Amino acid sequence: MRIRLLSPSPALLLEDAERILMASDLHIGLEYELSKMGISLPNQADRILGQLLSLVEEHRPTRVVLLGDIKHAVPLTSFQERREIPKFFSRLLEEVEAVDVVRGNHDANLQQLLPEGVAIHPSKGFLLHEDGFKVAALHGHAWPYPRLLTADLLLTGHNHPTVLLRTPSGIRVSQRVWVKGPCDGSRLAEAYLNQVGVKPQGDVREAFEERFGLEIGEPQMIIFPAFNDLLGGLPINAESPKSLLGPLLRTGAVDVEGFEVYLLDGTYLGRVSFLRDLA
Repeated sequence: MRIRLLSPSPALLLEDAERILMASDLHIGLEYELSKMGISLPNQADRILGQLLSLVEEHRPTRVVLLGDIKHAVPLTSFQERREIPKFFSRLLEEVEAVDVVRGNHDANLQQLLPEGVAIHPSKGFLLHEDGFKVAALHGHAWPYPRLLTADLLLTGHNHPTVLLRTPSGIRVSQRVWVKGPCDGSRLAEAYLNQVGVKPQGDVREAFEERFGLEIGEPQMIIFPAFNDLLGGLPINAESPKSLLGPLLRTGAVDVEGFEVYLLDGTYLGRVSFLRDLA
């Protein structure tokens, strides 16, 4: 399995038996909400589609997987989303063989907007590869299916991670980033058992295997930057762990302090713990 960050774009390519282009957090319809706040922006759906189609043309994936928050309005669906999302995915299906969507927390009623041919997966995620090197795809706002914790790699969105840096003149600059690091299988097992009401006695990995019939691994995790550059984000080096979104991060099941942080152009900035002093 080859994993490529498609710098300077906030997208990733998995290369194995198939080529899978992945991105997260499109938030189509964001400008409609901004317009109600008095902020006028042109329609962004065509621009976002153009960026995605440019990546498809350049890298020729056989499949596109989007990690949730396709739409923006919650809990309702705006007229703009009803108009733009069907056109968006119909055009995408003209250029790629398969399109998968993981449901995000903004994606209520998304199934009514997607054309035939788009596979929509529950918020608990799904496994892209179940044999060999296993890859789990999820949005991140909900606990995943337990079988996803057997994966070698967890891919998640939802947090729109950014890094906050302070220049010598005192100006603070925020940039979208990739965040990558290892997960502790024992912590994952304990947190998951706790949320289903099991208080394990003894080895938590054994308790997890006994409860679910699955052997939990030591997965790597990659947190995707938001594909839509108009969105705000959570500064990964300025927020406390409890401020991060989603149960895997907020419960402490995944400790991001040792995670590596990369700008969209591929520049390695250091670990989260190091970058806290620069915020």
